[in-house]
Amino acid sequence: MKKIIHRTFFIWNFEKEIAWLNEMSRQGWQLCRAGFFVYEFEQGEPDEYQYQLQLLRKADPDYLAFLEETGIQVVGRCLNWIYLKKKSDGQPFEIFSDLEGVLRHLDGVMALCGVIMAANLLPGLANLANSNLHQLSWLNLALAAVGAFGFCKLYLRRRALTAGQDLHR
Repeated sequence: MKKIIHRTFFIWNFEKEIAWLNEMSRQGWQLCRAGFFVYEFEQGEPDEYQYQLQLLRKADPDYLAFLEETGIQVVGRCLNWIYLKKKSDGQPFEIFSDLEGVLRHLDGVMALCGVIMAANLLPGLANLANSNLHQLSWLNLALAAVGAFGFCKLYLRRRALTAGQDLHR
């Protein structure tokens, strides 16, 4: 039996998306495909798999092969986001082995938020002057604000992580 769910997560809320995917697994629904706002699940054993997400800076076939060798499957892709699953073994499913890896990942997601912000701010401001594109301008400015909000949320999370790192030195 399969189930398709349409759901939206903001890119800076990737941890909520991971938690939701793992909750679906606890209920016996295992992710078999993911894309833009769509998730396909198949009925399986509860807690059969654990899930993670990762933003890749570039598609690296060697890295993807390494994941496969370690028992991690790529079950979906949405641009450079990859959806990963591995058989549950009682251990947490962590992609990053150290804080530096987590920080690099946050930097990549922050950069994506920055691109969304810049790609919409400049046309939004330019379109304000054009009466024919005035309404489109507000859409661009709203998307720029969303990108800025995400960037700020991630920046604060990154800052808290690095502050914790300083305490442990």
